[in-house]
Order: sequence, then structure tokens, then C-alpha cells
Amino acid sequence: MVFKNYEYFMAIAEEGSISKAAGRLYISQPSLSKYLKRLEENIGEELFCRDSYPLKLTDAGELYLSHVKEITRREKWLLEELSYLRSSETGEVSMGITVWRSSILMPVVLPVFRARYPRIHVGIQEGSHQHMASMLELGKVDFSIFHLPNSYHDFTFEHLLFEKILFCVNKDNPKLAGVEIGNPEGVNVLSHEEFLKFEEEEFVLLKQGQNIRDITQNYLNKLGIHPNVLLETSNIVTAMNMVKIGIGVTFVPEAVLSIRGQNDGLYFFSIDDPPLRWEVGVAYRNSLPLRRQARLLVDCMKEIL
Repeated sequence: MVFKNYEYFMAIAEEGSISKAAGRLYISQPSLSKYLKRLEENIGEELFCRDSYPLKLTDAGELYLSHVKEITRREKWLLEELSYLRSSETGEVSMGITVWRSSILMPVVLPVFRARYPRIHVGIQEGSHQHMASMLELGKVDFSIFHLPNSYHDFTFEHLLFEKILFCVNKDNPKLAGVEIGNPEGVNVLSHEEFLKFEEEEFVLLKQGQNIRDITQNYLNKLGIHPNVLLETSNIVTAMNMVKIGIGVTFVPEAVLSIRGQNDGLYFFSIDDPPLRWEVGVAYRNSLPLRRQARLLVDCMKEIL
């Protein structure tokens, strides 16, 4: 059987030595050598280069290793699903999320989820969307919160909500003269002509490679604006705080409106037609369905949002 005892193969690959792998597995070296010989005979390919030390995988070995890792992931998923059937409200779920989005989302979602499933532990990995993609690839999180559009095509994406990208201006900015402010605490509308009043302003922008920067840069390019970039930051709160003290203008997601007490002194505007926006959702590996605990958390988010 080709896949029998595949942990033996993984031990050899990780140790780079049959003797070290045998010691780790608590079996004899001759037995492990016979296992590897039978495995290679069954496959019809050599899996290791015998003339190197530590042992290196051949191309066939690399392919087989990736297949074995996938089997291991699926077996883990199956065992967890069987465990869920035995005790439907226990276990754990791990998600990837940006630090800023975590500060907005988790205080809303986690209390509801814990009230429903008090024995399911929620863990989070916080970082950039590149970091979240890496965590997904490595199987260290069940899913991540992503935005569309993005460049990741190897994940399944489920919609949570559409969110506007807002133009953020200090309330005392003199260029607001003549601009109608119909909703001082919420979202107002700024026309292209009104937005062009801010063309010479200093801009505080998120760093290159972040989704919101790509979306807003495309809008600026469309209007032929080459912004005077005062500061690039990866932190949305930093950008807002700069504008709050009267330095520059910036772009932020609509979810900042839920941060009570932190938006004083700021006006927020929807721009472009249709308005600038992105799609927020959950992403997970194409090769594996969401585990039951993860599905419960995603469904809870969908209900709340």
C-alpha cells in the first residue's frame, strides 16, 4: 500500500537520515530501510538522492511529500469532524485578521459566539494580508478575513459585506468651505469637483501593497492627481490621528465610524460614482472545507454583519 505509514516517509524527509528517523520513530534502521525500499518500488520512483548527506528529496520525492502533507491535513480535519460529532460544542478555531480589523470586529463578534459556543476556543493570528495568506498556506489558521479585489487566487472566498472607502478630512480644513455637511457624525458625499479642491493637500496614505492604497491610488490616477504624500503608514489609526491634529487628509474604511470617541474633529466623505468600496469576506484553502467550528464562527459573523 503506497500510503501506509506515511509518517515514516515524513520522518526520513525531515531528519535527512534513515538512522535518525529510525531513532525518532523507535524502530530499527533495517526495518525503516526496507519500508523505504518497498515504498519506492510501489511508486516506481526513487524518492531520495542516495549520494547526498543529509538525504535530499528527488523531484518525485518532493511531489510525494506534498501529497502526504495534504493527506495529513485531511486526516486531521476528519478526526476533528468526528470529534465534533461526539461533542458538538467543543474544540477550537483559528483565524487570521489584520490588527485594525481585529480591534473593530472581535469585540462585536466574540461575545455573541462565546455565548452560543462557550466551549469552542477562538484563536487569532494578526498581521498584514500577506501574513494571513502565508498562515492559510501553512495550515496555521482555518480562515482569514480578506478583501476583494486582491491577487490571491488559490483560496475560496465567502462574502461578508461591502464596505465603502471614505475620504477623511479635519473639520477645520478651510477647503471644506462651501461643502455641504448633511451628516456631521456619519458619511457625507463629495463630488469630483469638490474633491479636486484637496488636490494640493498633503496626503497620509497607507503603504504600497495594501488593498486600500491600491483602490484609492486608482481613483487618484483617474483624476490625474499626483498626491503630495507626507507619510505612508500601515496603520489606519495612525493616518486618522494625523488628520485629527490637522496634518493632511487620508482614506479609511467605513468601519472606522464604529470607533466611538476616536472620530471627533473629523468628517468622512463617500467619493466617486459608484462610491469607492471593497468587499470584505473570509478566505480559506481550496483543498479543504471549513472545519465545523470554523463554519460556526463564519456563520456567526455573517449573521452579525
